[in-house]
Amino acid sequence: MVSNAVLVAIILLLITTAFFTIRTTSSGLIPVNHSGKSTNRQPTFIIAGPSESGKTSLFTLLTSDSVRPSVTSLEPNTAPDFKIPIATKTFSGRLIEFPGHLKLRNKLFETLQNSSNIKGLIFVVDATVDPKELTSTAEFLFEILQVTERFPNGVDILIACNKSESFTARPPLKIRSALEKEIEKIIIRRQKSLETVNGGEKTDEDGNLQEEPQVFNLGSKDGFKFESLEGNIDSVEGSVMKRNIDKWECWMDERTVN
Repeated sequence: MVSNAVLVAIILLLITTAFFTIRTTSSGLIPVNHSGKSTNRQPTFIIAGPSESGKTSLFTLLTSDSVRPSVTSLEPNTAPDFKIPIATKTFSGRLIEFPGHLKLRNKLFETLQNSSNIKGLIFVVDATVDPKELTSTAEFLFEILQVTERFPNGVDILIACNKSESFTARPPLKIRSALEKEIEKIIIRRQKSLETVNGGEKTDEDGNLQEEPQVFNLGSKDGFKFESLEGNIDSVEGSVMKRNIDKWECWMDERTVN
């Protein structure tokens, strides 16, 4: 027969397991595979974009209603109990801001891949940057789209054109158009690169023809357009330093009810 000590140990183990299961579920995190990764189930807004565009300043303004100059962050900033919609503050979700440095972007991509309830992504850009110099910004946005467009309905993205109070700021539509043109160039370059590397067709070890991974289907003779994506892409002006982010907050509000 099983001794009393063994029975007590088994009961304690079951209680402990149940406790941690309930705690994990209530926090919005559940295990998704044997590697130990978790899926974020909380309603989540993500702030991303190139360095020095004002991402951290926007995060600070949204979470503490204070303004501070742009700073370079090395780790993601997270507000686990972010109140949305902004107007009524009746709904709680998560707000995460990611550094823009090239070497630190993997954390952003991992979070996108492991989140099941992304309400929207705010992609902050410096509106004073010459549209001709947006190549690296377009490449970053393109990499994000490669992840978000895998969701059934994509992910809505706000191109937040920051520093719009500056005399040299470009209009949102001009920035949007410039990003579309740069992304189209990226797609063409990558498609040509695939054709060159693979020699047109690629077969597996058994000689069967393999399909090449799709970069993006241009979809029309006019080239790449944001309208062709599953997620909605909006470009809106604003200014963190001038506290002029009402339009951005309205955009977030709209996503909380969808």
